[in-house]
Amino acid sequence: MSDAAIPRPPTPPDPQECCQRGCDPCILDYYDRALERWEARVRTMGLDPDEARARLQPPP
Repeated sequence: MSDAAIPRPPTPPDPQECCQRGCDPCILDYYDRALERWEARVRTMGLDPDEARARLQPPP
C-alpha cells in the first residue's frame, strides 16, 4: 500500500487552544475522538496506527 493511500492523522491542537474553563467537550476531547477514529480507520486498512504514523512522518 502506498503512503498516499494512508489517511493523514488529525492535527493536534495547540495546548494554548484549551481555555482551561472545563468545557465539555474540550477541544482536546475533540482531538482525542478524531485520533481514535483515525486509528480505527487505519486498522481497518490492515495497518498498525503507530507504523502508519511513522510512515507519514516527513524525512529528517
